[in-house]
Amino acid sequence: MADVAAALSAWLRDRGEPAEVTIRGRATVGLSQETWFVDVAGRDAVLRLPTASSGTRAILTQRAALQAVAGRVPVPALYWYDDGADNPFGAPFLVMERIAGEVPVGWHVVPEPERTALAEQAIDVLAALHTVDPAAVRHDGAGATELAFYQRRLARFDPLPPVLQGALWWLARNAPPPVEGVFAHGDFRMGNLLIDSGRIAGVLDWEMAGVGDPLADLAWCFIATWEPAGVDEPRLVRRYAERTGSPVDEERLRWHRVLAYVRLAYYALAGSTAFARANSNDLRLAALALQLPIHLDRLVTTIEGEPIT
Repeated sequence: MADVAAALSAWLRDRGEPAEVTIRGRATVGLSQETWFVDVAGRDAVLRLPTASSGTRAILTQRAALQAVAGRVPVPALYWYDDGADNPFGAPFLVMERIAGEVPVGWHVVPEPERTALAEQAIDVLAALHTVDPAAVRHDGAGATELAFYQRRLARFDPLPPVLQGALWWLARNAPPPVEGVFAHGDFRMGNLLIDSGRIAGVLDWEMAGVGDPLADLAWCFIATWEPAGVDEPRLVRRYAERTGSPVDEERLRWHRVLAYVRLAYYALAGSTAFARANSNDLRLAALALQLPIHLDRLVTTIEGEPIT
């Protein structure tokens, strides 16, 4: 921790901003970046660094996204950043505002009527996000909300569970026609929403931001990552359509829900395999093996057009 504080202090000093840096702690959730809570001359902040698995793009994308959406959706203010590697960290990094609040593990843990109120706010935030000019983020190949991304990555785990093989076939056979992409968050869900006093105080973790189908974000918002969200999703979909002024194609939305469960199954399969092969000793990855059967069961249910209960 002392090394992290010294590195940030040195970087600030080189830019004529001498400041004492104190490490307050390190986040124990999230796998894509190192997240440090820091005090910079009395200012509460968050330092984010890339990991070996995420690479530098996670930081660069998040920095560009935070700048693009500032003032349009609630996000932490960006204090300082460095896109290069010629710095004390030897890698890109950013320092952003630490917003007060908490991140519930899922919609299901939030009591009513707060849950419904927050879900409505989330829809309004999402509709506003999808009006931001997508030119600020890159679109250089299939992203994390596109079928090709998972077709390519799941090929490494052959033979796949039959359910997953069948879902990839179904998705390819029923792929909707392309639409003009919007500025998409890529991981818009309760686990990335900072809640304070019954309101969404900030949207976090923009490393998956890119140009994408707006319904991918909408489907992912209430996906049963752990437990079902417990919200009136049809009413929220109608609210999204009203806020955007565009009707929501229900079959297209179902296609994105199916892809969402393929996505969850991929994360569980990739993480648990990494642990089993001793590529990581993170016990959180081992636990993902227990989630895989649940995701596959929900995947089948969604393909059949039934609700998740």
